[in-house]
Formats: sequence, structure tokens, C-alpha cells
Amino acid sequence: MPLLWLSLAFLTGIVLANQLGWALASWLAFAGLALLWLLVRHGVRRRLTLRLPRSLPSIGALSYPIPVPALLLALVLGAARYTLAQPHFDSRSLATYNDRLQTFILEGVLIQPPDERDTYTLLRLRAEQLRTLDDLLFQPVSGILQARVASGSAWRYGDLVQVQGRLETPPVLEDFSYRDYLARQGVYSLMNQAVAHLLLHDRGNPLLTWVYALKARALGTVYRIFPDPEASLMAGILLGVETGIPEPVQQAFQATGTSHIIAISGFNITILAGLFSTLFVKLLGKRRRFLAAGLSAAAIGLYTILVGAEAAVVRAALMGALALFARQVGRQTDGLDSLGPVAGLMAPAHPNL
Repeated sequence: MPLLWLSLAFLTGIVLANQLGWALASWLAFAGLALLWLLVRHGVRRRLTLRLPRSLPSIGALSYPIPVPALLLALVLGAARYTLAQPHFDSRSLATYNDRLQTFILEGVLIQPPDERDTYTLLRLRAEQLRTLDDLLFQPVSGILQARVASGSAWRYGDLVQVQGRLETPPVLEDFSYRDYLARQGVYSLMNQAVAHLLLHDRGNPLLTWVYALKARALGTVYRIFPDPEASLMAGILLGVETGIPEPVQQAFQATGTSHIIAISGFNITILAGLFSTLFVKLLGKRRRFLAAGLSAAAIGLYTILVGAEAAVVRAALMGALALFARQVGRQTDGLDSLGPVAGLMAPAHPNL
């Protein structure tokens, strides 16, 4: 339970920072005051405990499991982390060039498999350099670009791609903020109707290249074995590829309240954790159950990357790994107690989640 309360305090700080918009220095000052309060409180409590008669209860027996200064410290640290994670654009930031009249030529590396739709393809690129159409020299930039290109080309993770078009800020629609949705993924620039050319292959991480190649092979196998719409449904359930599911099928799942069957989350991870744990224990024996649990957690991690590593999948994978190791030491798992440390791991890394 202490980890749960500390995580809740950290998350509360993120929410407060989002609502209040205070500067980083203000939150760090509050963190220093909370830490000072915690140290002074601990020192005063020790002195009073030593001076009290033995017939009276000690100060420690009257204290809470989590001291209020510790909760306050976690809260202000969460707020400081959120404030620090907000983008700060400068002359080398890609978003600085948004909404200008010039046409830009940008070179970047494809950081995830292409999102193929019926009439177009979305490419997520890590920008490296750009120039205007009239300039001859490139200048280095940093940022992530989502480019909308024509369908039909065989793009893959790690490709060095050159795109040409206008840079735009993601829009805010009437009932949905596409800008906030992309900002949570670190994307602040769009290039619609871009013209793309392949420059080089294999500029990405070798492990991710292998994982995404395995995913493409598995997806091809699914479509070779099953007809549509069964193949698209199977691809969504097993591999997290939902773009091929026909609209009537998606509406039918929504109308019956069964859309969670398609989405990859805790249910899929629970099944995989049980399968991998049973398999590795049989192969390695019960005496090496901790090694079996570690291999099972690694296999779940690879599957998480395979299906796209969205926030819900990462949360389920971390909770599944905790459950695997808890089982080896004879401890029962509790949903809230597991969710606490998992939130404590994910929120500092990506506070926008």
C-alpha cells in the first residue's frame, strides 16, 4: 500500500501541474520545502521518542504509515516532472517551422511500422535535417513528424525517408483535440499530402527491426490462412493491427459492448503469462522457477513491442511481470498494489500518459 499512496500522490501532482501551469522553479521550491519538513519532522520525532517516559506510547506508534511530508514531496516531484516534460521549442525544433508558407524537404528515419489505410499511409519520422525548396543546404532539426503519403509503397521500420511538403500544426476539432492526442505521443508537426522517397534501409534499432519483421511475417500468415473480415479481426486481437477491420464490424462490436475483445490489454497478457510460465517451468524445472519467470517476462516484453507498446499494453505487461515473480515467492497479487508501482514506473518516464 505505501507504493500505491506514493504513486497516487505523484499522479496528483501531474494533474495539478497540468491545471495550474506553474513554472518549474515553483514546484522545485515546494519539493525542497517538503523535503526539509520531512527531515525536520524525523529529527524532532526521534528526540521526542527518546525523552518520553516508557509508560507513554511512542510518537512512532501514533504516526501514519506514509508521512504527510513524504506524500507532499511525491506530489510536487510529479508536478515538477510534468512541467519538465513539456516541450520547449527553439531554432532547432521541427515545430518552429510549422504553418509557414514555404515548402520543406525533410529527411528522417521511420521510427515505427507504417500505418496503412485504404487510400493513404501515415509515416512517423524522427527528423534529422530539413531545408526549404529554394535552399541547397540542409540544417539539423529535432522532433517527430507525422507525414501522410500515398499508399502503395513498401515502407518499413528503420528506413531513411525524404519527404516534401508543408509543415502544419495538428488541428483542434470541435469534439476532439487531435493536437493533444499527438502531443501525448511527442508529435507536434504534420505534413499532409507529402511526397516521399526512400533513401536508405536499416537505420533503426536491430532488435526492433527483427521484432517488426516478425510482426509483418505473422500478419501475412494470418491473411494467408483466413479470409476477411475474419483475418482482420484476428490481426487486431493477436497483433494489435486494427486498421484492416471493416467499419461495420467495428460498429457491431461497439453496439454490443464487446470492443474490449479486439483491444490488447490485460486479458491477452494474462493468457500469455500463463502459457509462457508453464512452458518455461516445464523446460527448466521448478528449481529454476525464477529464471522461468524472468524468461516469461522477457517474452511478454517482446510481445508488447510487437503489438505497438501502447500505454494500456505496457501497463498490463508490467503488472503481468509483477504477478509472475509474486507467484514464485508465494505472494498473492492485488490489483491496486500492483497498479501503484506500475504507475510509479510509467508516469515519470511519460508524464503525459
